[in-house]
Amino acid sequence: MEFERFASDPLSRRRFLRAAGVATAGGGSAALLAACGGGSGNAKDKSAIAADIATLNRALDLENTAVAAYTAGAPLLKGGVIKLARELLGQDKDHADALSTAVTQLGGHPTRPKSAYNFPRVHNQAEVLALVGTIEHELVGAYLDALPRLSSADLRAQVASIVANEGEHIAVLLGAMGRPQAPSAFVTGPA
Repeated sequence: MEFERFASDPLSRRRFLRAAGVATAGGGSAALLAACGGGSGNAKDKSAIAADIATLNRALDLENTAVAAYTAGAPLLKGGVIKLARELLGQDKDHADALSTAVTQLGGHPTRPKSAYNFPRVHNQAEVLALVGTIEHELVGAYLDALPRLSSADLRAQVASIVANEGEHIAVLLGAMGRPQAPSAFVTGPA
């Protein structure tokens, strides 16, 4: 299954360690990870701002995808998983709102949700959880890729806080599927 493959993929772990760079040696905290990356913190350079907008819009597109997947899969959920999915959906909506605000503040136009998404057909709760778990892993990978590219410490800090929350989403989804919630020392997203 795609969802479990990411956790055990050594290439993804290597990519994570390269992206984390010095932060790993310093303890690997989200604050240190957020401090990694280029730029002066006062991204006045138009090309840096344009790159930030493009990076944030890619993440926003994935957040919109996650929101759509949770929404589309909701009718197949039951019991306590319904409440859990609503909480995760709400947090992903908050992430999308924060990214939209950041893009707007940079002078860009936030990516809008698509009118339709081409998700694989799901038939039951387990398949919905696997689908949203895969998307959450993609989000982690996208945010880890974004961190060193962002030109300001404020943006890196915001993205670091979101990626930490997406890691929590993965753990909670694994628990809802009856799987170990921390199966690996690293959550790196797809290679």
